[in-house]
Amino acid sequence: MKELHHNQRINTQMKPNGSMMKTKNRIGLTMMAVAMLLSLPVMAADGPPDLTKGETTGVDRKGTYNLGATGMRGWIYLKPATHFDGLQGRTTAPSRQILVTHVGAKSPADGVIQVNDVILGAGGKLFTSDARRSIAVAIQEAEKESNNGVLRLSVWRPSDSAQGKTGKSRDVQLKLKVMGTYSATAPYNCPKSQQIFTNACKVLEKEPLSQDWSGAITGLALLATGNPEYLPKLKEFAHQMGPPTMKLESKLESGGLGAWESGYRNLFLGEYFLRTGDQEVLHAIREITVSTARGQGMYGTFGHGFADLTPDGKLHGSIPPYGPVNQAGLGANMAIVIGKKCGVTDPEIDPAIERASKFFGYFVDKGAIPYGEHEPWPYHENNGKNAMTAVFFALQGNRTQEAQFFAKMAVAGYKNRECGHTGQGFSYLWGALGANAGGPAAASAFFKEASTHLDLVRRCDGSFTYDGGEQYGPGSTDDNTYYGKSSYSGLSPTATYVLTYSLALKKLCITGKDANPAHALTKPEVAAAITSGRFDVDRLQMTPSQLVAAFGDWSPIVRGWAAEELAKRPAAKAMVPELIKMAEGPEVHVAQGACETLGYMKSAEALPLLVRLLSHDDRWLRFKAAQALKNINNGARPVLPDILMATAKTAEPLTPINWADPVQLTQGQLAAALFAGPLADAVKGSDPKLLYPAIRAVASNADGMARATLRGYFENNLTVEDVQALAPDIFAAVKTPSPADKMFSNEIRMGGFKALTKYHFKEGIEAGVDFAKTQGGHGSESRTGEIMKAIVSYGTAAREVLPQLKELIAQFNAEFNSGHFPGDCNKQRVTSVEEAIKAIEAATTQPELRSIKK
Repeated sequence: MKELHHNQRINTQMKPNGSMMKTKNRIGLTMMAVAMLLSLPVMAADGPPDLTKGETTGVDRKGTYNLGATGMRGWIYLKPATHFDGLQGRTTAPSRQILVTHVGAKSPADGVIQVNDVILGAGGKLFTSDARRSIAVAIQEAEKESNNGVLRLSVWRPSDSAQGKTGKSRDVQLKLKVMGTYSATAPYNCPKSQQIFTNACKVLEKEPLSQDWSGAITGLALLATGNPEYLPKLKEFAHQMGPPTMKLESKLESGGLGAWESGYRNLFLGEYFLRTGDQEVLHAIREITVSTARGQGMYGTFGHGFADLTPDGKLHGSIPPYGPVNQAGLGANMAIVIGKKCGVTDPEIDPAIERASKFFGYFVDKGAIPYGEHEPWPYHENNGKNAMTAVFFALQGNRTQEAQFFAKMAVAGYKNRECGHTGQGFSYLWGALGANAGGPAAASAFFKEASTHLDLVRRCDGSFTYDGGEQYGPGSTDDNTYYGKSSYSGLSPTATYVLTYSLALKKLCITGKDANPAHALTKPEVAAAITSGRFDVDRLQMTPSQLVAAFGDWSPIVRGWAAEELAKRPAAKAMVPELIKMAEGPEVHVAQGACETLGYMKSAEALPLLVRLLSHDDRWLRFKAAQALKNINNGARPVLPDILMATAKTAEPLTPINWADPVQLTQGQLAAALFAGPLADAVKGSDPKLLYPAIRAVASNADGMARATLRGYFENNLTVEDVQALAPDIFAAVKTPSPADKMFSNEIRMGGFKALTKYHFKEGIEAGVDFAKTQGGHGSESRTGEIMKAIVSYGTAAREVLPQLKELIAQFNAEFNSGHFPGDCNKQRVTSVEEAIKAIEAATTQPELRSIKK
């Protein structure tokens, strides 16, 4: 599970010292957004090279795509990404050539195509659009009965030049297996789907079942086939995965099995039990279900592991410093639901399902499920998490609104399949299953749009390959192998697609067994989802009135795209009065779109309206108003007092959680506007009677990302008088991490600590020691050094904490010895404390101290 652990999310956004990147809008971007911009595949910089002329700029032979059942892999040009083009699956759109990098032995291409050949066209025509999609369509045509499996390719062979001849194009033919044509209802009632499924099963049954969560997925795929011949093998595997001696509750504090293992292991064991009634696994199902429910965080989320205990020692505290990982947590939450379906009862189960349902249900009508406890992801899909959420709600049977919304999002996300943090494996695993939560018609519509990709990753031996890099792009392969990377983090690609093609059988709960008919989307709803999925391109040809009409779309993503596009049009300037009127109108979706447009336009005329909307009954309209003010930023100076007052008024108690806005996202947008952008310069001169309540409100926000906006302001803008007035609040912010989004919680803590030590408040010494004691997560080795330097600045006054610093060394070493911290990082932590002790012992002076007690 190495790819998915610890540093994958944070490395791309955090500096080595753990501080956030110094960009003006750094807080407004989510972690995944920054990671995406910094982790893109290698691409040619100036358009596609002409391979027939020997141009090789940007060619990466280890980054290649499978070319369907031809037996070939090839390099295909990727356009440079601007913003998030990769999310919409059009990265190879400018390509018109394919460089053949691998030819499989005894495959259809063997003896016909050579490595280094360049494919220029298919079906008797040169490529005039996306070469990758074009060859996929040609393969589908060739596999029809009417074409007898004949695939015609136009190929340029450079070897002629090596022989002193001019390279030239030639037409060749490959003989593929005849597979037929996908039916309109595929994978339901579809002979081609059935044949692909049968061939893939023959491959899958020979694959080993690894004793971890990825093996559980292979087990699920074998179960989904409904083949009784696999049951003996599955029985043995189930007894290994869920032995009758399993005991997990006592392991809660050390994480139990963790979210990944608990989630997928219990999904397999639960589905196996519901299929077979094998009582020998029921004990393990109970142990995993209860342990997982006990390990759930206060917001219904999970990290890679389980939640911390609360400060008073109770269950369901915050997710540890790395923060929530919804990719893992959704599987864990499904595992709790499947355990309940198996008859497991415990006081922890129903509250856990309810917490998760409230948290993930919050994103209905707002956007895609984010990485963790953040604002929604602004696309129809986010590496399969919407699809997983659709299945999670569908499994419960009585969550129709939520199941339908996320099923529609999964259907509309067909263009987002090939994008995902650490790769797209989970998108491929869950995408069709999530669409299927909306009924067979929804699944078929999604399948139709995804069919070219399905046929590209299918190989001539019936197996499937995994293609995908970080965020998007090709698969990573070895120069000397055709098959390349055969798995994704141990996950079998063939198992993934067997689950997709098994939907028609409905053998598992996750593939539609016992589905509630009320969840099925109507034909118009399915059609609307498909249309919404391509709106990002369609909008470019729309008139302003058509864009305004799109404000009423079911999809929050479409509404946002329409607002973004309308704001670019010259005609929008004359529409400001109309947009203001719409933003205060009765149709909330239209109001949200209008509000968003005004923000993109940076409309000064709309400022009074946006301030009024901050107290609107609809909380998401409040969010859009706050987001608009953040976008307007420095232009919002005329209403700065109003924004400060609104920030203070939007503060809510951390407990009990207000599930209408669990992590106070509206206030988070206001915080970013005030303290993390150009407007912060104007904030400095504000009336303290307005400024201090706003700071106090943000400093106690549930979300670590919102609190993090104050770091720079605390370090650079607070006067000694400000610190004296706010010291109790700053001190509390340093001592107590945020309950949500804890991976960002160190930002305000460091900022507050630096503000206390900058003016040598005595309490900063103790706060620094307490702060250092919590430095066990990513970047803590450098943060510990920063903390120690600040404590050393107190000179002889810091001697009172020398015993605590020595205890801190013992704590760090104990963490290392227990395996909870890597050696090199721990050495840095310990060394920084040892050096601080020496410096304090050698000190002869101290600065004049202040105290918050005054």
